[in-house]
Amino acid sequence: MSEIESQDPLDGQIKRMREKSVRYPAFNLEECLNFLSMVHTIGGKKEAPVESVLSKMNITTKDNRRYKYLTSSAEIFGLIKKSEIGITPTEFGTLILYPPDGEAQRKQLLLEVFKAPQIYQKIIERYNDTILPNPDILKNIFYSYGIARNALDAAVTAFLDSAKFAGVLDQNNRLLQSPVDNKPSSQPKPPENGQGAEKQTDQNLSPNETNNTQKREEKPDLDVLKYEIRTASGKKASILLPKDWVKDDIDLLIKLLRVFNPEVPNK
Repeated sequence: MSEIESQDPLDGQIKRMREKSVRYPAFNLEECLNFLSMVHTIGGKKEAPVESVLSKMNITTKDNRRYKYLTSSAEIFGLIKKSEIGITPTEFGTLILYPPDGEAQRKQLLLEVFKAPQIYQKIIERYNDTILPNPDILKNIFYSYGIARNALDAAVTAFLDSAKFAGVLDQNNRLLQSPVDNKPSSQPKPPENGQGAEKQTDQNLSPNETNNTQKREEKPDLDVLKYEIRTASGKKASILLPKDWVKDDIDLLIKLLRVFNPEVPNK
């Protein structure tokens, strides 16, 4: 239906004064998804008979207000198609029940469903990345967009509950474009105040580079002189000698060399 009577869907009293209202979800997104799941359980991807749906809901007639507003809300979210004889999950509705790519895809699909109602699109466009006003002020905004007075409580409550369920309303009541991820990040945190910067840099090196870095860090900073020599075989060798060595040190070195080669002269 293009227009619905503006009454609280959970209020059993018939009001004498009736207002016309633009279409809006009277039930929130979570309730509509539960309804969609029930419909899918009955008929799968095919049409579920109205009688079977009513029986599952413990309702005797399709004129029941809860049934009428629930099916209307699920239809506005784009989850179902309804007829006089049955209710059929939309292709999108089936996809969100069983997302092929798992939970990450489901979160994105929830965002798309949340944006489906035209009244929600206007609110999102107006308050994107902005803290929402309090519910009383929000009711005035909904009223300016064509929601009748008697429907404001139900419309605003359903919107706020749907935004929370879709994950686009953070703890500060800010309306976001993408779902809020409350899980801790698996990415390493950047070092604070420069601490740990060297260690984090080493993680990006190859194993050989890392080993060399560790060796450089472990090597003591000695007060030495480095000498490069070429051996009789033509190979290069490096010798580290203390800057302050004395004659006794030279004699000790000669004795050490003679262990490897007895032909080394005493002097």
